[in-house]
Amino acid sequence: MDMSTSLPPPVPSGPNPPNAGDQTRSTISSRTSDATYNILADKIGGVPNLRKKDNLYQAVVVGVFLIIGMIVGWFVQGWPEGIMLGAVGGLIVGVILSGVVLMVLGFVRKS
Repeated sequence: MDMSTSLPPPVPSGPNPPNAGDQTRSTISSRTSDATYNILADKIGGVPNLRKKDNLYQAVVVGVFLIIGMIVGWFVQGWPEGIMLGAVGGLIVGVILSGVVLMVLGFVRKS
């Protein structure tokens, strides 16, 4: 038989493709790992909170306190020192108060 007319050997089949059951299990395990992470973040702390809604609320509260601090600083000491000091004070107060509220909500939040 001539080498130019011979057919190559058949390609062996690879591993079986994952079935739908495997995908469902990985989705469920990732959901439970997210829930476990959120419980850990709420009850124990020391890790960042990944809940988008909580982070959005905290950003809004800090922004409001920033603006309030700037307005108070403007009336107390004027431009630019008063506004800058008021902004820093508003940021500090906003972060502390919103963090305390989120911490309390995390403790009482049901899983």
